[in-house]
Amino acid sequence: MASRYILIMDWDETITRADTVHLVAEAAYQAHATSSSSPRGVPPWSDFTNAYMTDYLAYQSSFGPRTSLQKELEFLTASASIEQASVSRIEKAGLFKSITAMHLQEQAAKVEIRPGFINVIRRCRTLGVMLGIMSVNWSQVFIRSALQQKYGACDDVPIYCNEIEFDKEGKGTGMMSCSDYVLRTGADKAKLVKQLLARNSGQKIVYVGDSTGDLHPLLDADIGVIMGEKKSLRDTCERVGITIKDISLLDVASPDDGKVLYRIREWKELLLHGPFAHK
Repeated sequence: MASRYILIMDWDETITRADTVHLVAEAAYQAHATSSSSPRGVPPWSDFTNAYMTDYLAYQSSFGPRTSLQKELEFLTASASIEQASVSRIEKAGLFKSITAMHLQEQAAKVEIRPGFINVIRRCRTLGVMLGIMSVNWSQVFIRSALQQKYGACDDVPIYCNEIEFDKEGKGTGMMSCSDYVLRTGADKAKLVKQLLARNSGQKIVYVGDSTGDLHPLLDADIGVIMGEKKSLRDTCERVGITIKDISLLDVASPDDGKVLYRIREWKELLLHGPFAHK
């Protein structure tokens, strides 16, 4: 039985307990340590993160006040230039040159998934709900491996994500933009959400995310659900006039119109309230 809902989920700190990008980076440094063809003199990961924060803070300062939702969304959309600059630095340094799927798989074993996630997936399968993971993380191989190692085959869950480029021998070329879905910001996610809706007329999107980077798709979804209580997202919502309600207050038959998002603290709450709840 097909459901009228599509459940789209962010990856880092939504499905996972913590951000996992550093694990993808660690896989690259492991590859350098074991491959004679790896570039020499690749900077430490802290150099990349520090350069990113320098760019971000400068961009934030130059953008000016963000006292309306429109300004906040403009700020988040234009931050694509910061994300692309970071990717370009990493590509130029050759961080992911010589990496293999095996290196990513080894790091994926370290990923901690939030409790209750697989129960939501199983419930959605029973209901015929379309599923998807949408992430600005750098590796679909990494995400897929983390799920498979913990739960077995999850091939029915599409992953819309960036990808490291591999050559014919299965080694990283150093480039990071070979995926059909190049996602740098929440605005990119929102475009993909709209594409999914266009291909599945009559369906409704439930989007679950945890950060300001998810604000575009959270607001564009029919039901936007915030995972956890990240202060930066709460503060942003308060500043631009977005109401956050507990998921128990969601009326599926008549959801709030306008700028209203719903909050869960763990995945099990989606099985108690909302369109996937056990009746």
